[in-house]
Amino acid sequence: MNIFNTKEYNSIGDKMIKKYSNILRIILPNKKTNIFIISILILGIITGSVFATIIGLNDKTLVIDKINLFINNINNNSLDTINVLKNSLSTNLLYVIIIFILGMTLIGIVFNIFLLFIKSFIIGFTLASFIITYSYKGLILSTLYIILGQLINIIVIIIITIYSIIFSMKLIKLIFKENTNLHINKYLKNYFLILIISIIMSIISSISETFLLPSIIKLIINIFI
Repeated sequence: MNIFNTKEYNSIGDKMIKKYSNILRIILPNKKTNIFIISILILGIITGSVFATIIGLNDKTLVIDKINLFINNINNNSLDTINVLKNSLSTNLLYVIIIFILGMTLIGIVFNIFLLFIKSFIIGFTLASFIITYSYKGLILSTLYIILGQLINIIVIIIITIYSIIFSMKLIKLIFKENTNLHINKYLKNYFLILIISIIMSIISSISETFLLPSIIKLIINIFI
């Protein structure tokens, strides 16, 4: 009986692993492209963080003032949530749509890599700014900012950028007839599906950034800061 149960559990475990592997393969379809894009993301975050520490004193003071204003607005319940939501939605959706459109061009690869770097640079700069402003306590705010404000958005940018590069490469092969058996319609359908998923996830990310993040930050401020 125990042997039967062990075999049954192993079988279920293998099926679950296979299922998750298939899902991961759909989300991140090309290993080399995945590694390259994630490397660009990490490079951008590191560069943004370093840049925040080496800017001039006047610029650093300006950044600290903006961070303090943001935190004070949250703490005093004076944050304009409607305006924040609009800005977050417009920024996130604009990034997704621009990356998607550029992915349907031959020059999309270069521009989308640049957009990914800029996005990750801003994230890194913001994380470092929290730490500069609040020292070790800023690590808590930085962690919250990543998890509640940017994690979903980062995943979206990674996925849409990977698919945009893959689609651009398919177009190049089709135009230059490197692969005459390439059925572009199949890839186009998948690409549009990724766009829809990315838009939905971007909306969720903006809602979390606007409503959930400030609430948790206010709680942390009252406890630690």
